[in-house]
Amino acid sequence: MDRGGHDRVIAVNDRASGLSGWIALHDTKRGPSYGGIRVWRYPNEATAMLDALRLSRAMTWKCVLAGVRGGGAKTVVLSDRIIDRPAAMRRLGEIVEQLGGIYRCGPDAGFVEADEIAITKTTKYFAHEAKSMRPSGQATSDGVVWGIRAALESLEGSDNLEGRTIAIQGLGAVGMPLAEKLLAAGCKVYGADINPEAVSHAESMGVKMVNPPDIYEVESDVFSPCALGGVLHDLTIQRLKTKIVAGAANNTLARPGHAALLASRSILYIPDFVLNAGALIEGVGNEQSGQTDFSAELRNIGTTVGDILVRAKADGKTPRDTAIMMAREVLSAEGSSSPQMEEEDEDSI
Repeated sequence: MDRGGHDRVIAVNDRASGLSGWIALHDTKRGPSYGGIRVWRYPNEATAMLDALRLSRAMTWKCVLAGVRGGGAKTVVLSDRIIDRPAAMRRLGEIVEQLGGIYRCGPDAGFVEADEIAITKTTKYFAHEAKSMRPSGQATSDGVVWGIRAALESLEGSDNLEGRTIAIQGLGAVGMPLAEKLLAAGCKVYGADINPEAVSHAESMGVKMVNPPDIYEVESDVFSPCALGGVLHDLTIQRLKTKIVAGAANNTLARPGHAALLASRSILYIPDFVLNAGALIEGVGNEQSGQTDFSAELRNIGTTVGDILVRAKADGKTPRDTAIMMAREVLSAEGSSSPQMEEEDEDSI
């Protein structure tokens, strides 16, 4: 907690339902802490907590760089320990409710519709998609498109998408609408997914599907990981045949140091916590103001990416390091982070 600058970490446990996990609140000074509930199989509690710490901290950076007044949080639940899933989610909702609104939760990997039905019986602090708003994946994919455009502009002097080749890993709530938008812009889109229904639907749209292990080796302008995190590591990075990595999956890098490995291969990496802020922007913005059109704010994700890349080049740093530095400068100016945080080794958390 100290190395990551976290405000609070809560162990959650309920023997009767099998609920076991962690709620990590990274920053509660800027307003409510926002972060999803991840229900996943972890080898042990320590690994689960580490994931919560990393994800919640990245969520704070996302809020800062997206201009959202709030901090980062994350809940992780060890899926293989659950005995009674509805009861576990109701109990988790009670714990969230007891926090009194400093934590606003939502869905994340492994969290299903039945979980939402159960948890909303015991807490009002679960983020619902307003009926007036489109699915959150649409907002996130819009932000990714603007980020890709900014990356292409930085690398090649043109943000034109027509004729570009994009490889998308994961055609789910974000990857599928992203593929639709890129196809409409004249891109050649390759995709990979383990879900047969997603594969069939993507093929009907015109996506050229490849076997999941082969997506890394598609020769492309952009590789966009939109499935799970940790997919870019020592082995997969060596297989990449792309110019840019720009995707929506949280914590795409297995370790922070892999940003430097991508740079050593002359691959431009756009930090996921900058690109995937679209749903956060629309969701929080609608909750706070009732506004429904956030097209300007989503386009600003591309502007932020451009600013990060200009500064990274000037400073001789990776875009990831620069983005974190920019977020920390804002937090420091607000009094939300301490100076010693600037020097922490990112791999220590």
